[in-house]
Amino acid sequence: MRLPLTIRIGHFISIDHLILGLALPRYIQRKGSGADSDIIPFTMRSWEQVERGFASGDIHAAFMDIAQAMYLFNKGSAISMLMFTHRAGSRVIMANQIQRLADLKGKSVLIPHRLSIQHLLLHRLLSAGNLKIAGSGKLGESVRIESVPFALMPEMASSDLDGDIAAFICPAPFGDAEVEKKGFKHLLLSRDLWKDHPGSVFVVHQDLLVTKGEDLALMVSCLLYSARELDRYMSSSPDTAENTIERISASFLGLSGEQIRRTLNTSGITYCPKLLAPDMQILNIVLDYMRTTMKVMPIEADLNGFVRPEFIDTVLSEL
Repeated sequence: MRLPLTIRIGHFISIDHLILGLALPRYIQRKGSGADSDIIPFTMRSWEQVERGFASGDIHAAFMDIAQAMYLFNKGSAISMLMFTHRAGSRVIMANQIQRLADLKGKSVLIPHRLSIQHLLLHRLLSAGNLKIAGSGKLGESVRIESVPFALMPEMASSDLDGDIAAFICPAPFGDAEVEKKGFKHLLLSRDLWKDHPGSVFVVHQDLLVTKGEDLALMVSCLLYSARELDRYMSSSPDTAENTIERISASFLGLSGEQIRRTLNTSGITYCPKLLAPDMQILNIVLDYMRTTMKVMPIEADLNGFVRPEFIDTVLSEL
């Protein structure tokens, strides 16, 4: 029986994974008959669900945060990274009453997961303000960090009656106009903390490298061409933008065309194809910072066999 290539997108729909929404129709068109059963995207609800899916064999591939992917690989999960899916794209959202970083003392800040790039970026922000994270300082003088799924952050922040939640960091489109109407503001873009920082990556079970190599090569090609289209779309005016990109993006994210344009243009995200190739130097920066400075990554710095750049390298040479 033919093994299906099932792509788990993660637990939220955001611009971090937008190239998947654009790539699927292209893949089906290029692959031909039966291709729609080869790729089965699933919207995941939590990071834990992604981990359980790989462990049980329920999923064979996924879009996930780079830190989580490295952690699972080091734990023994037989996965390999083929490419980044974007660079940058998250935002720090603050309550209106927070006027300076020092006002975060004794408050809570929401992150998606302790092993997330957003946690790393928040740590850098707090460190720049000489703020301690709960556990390393006295209660009331430190900042509490809470892990919350992206989709729940705006609701939790806007319904926080006691004003404990002072900020959260998430990718677009979470934290847009609805939050702004309820006492929050966009403080800064994640690229302001680390320009072109990594985010999500496309990883696959290593068995697929042998059994579905041709399909993976085609999928990576479709992802990269979709990234190039998005990159061009963001640099063009609405009059010259391709309607197909806007329509598929709106369907994938559940937003209007106008919301899509605003979200892409105000998030700081980039899909520049050259930046989507795996970069060991960047992976090691993330690994070392989270392992030594933050002390939240309980793994050794051994990524041998994790990165498989040959798929994207082949496509980049043809662009």
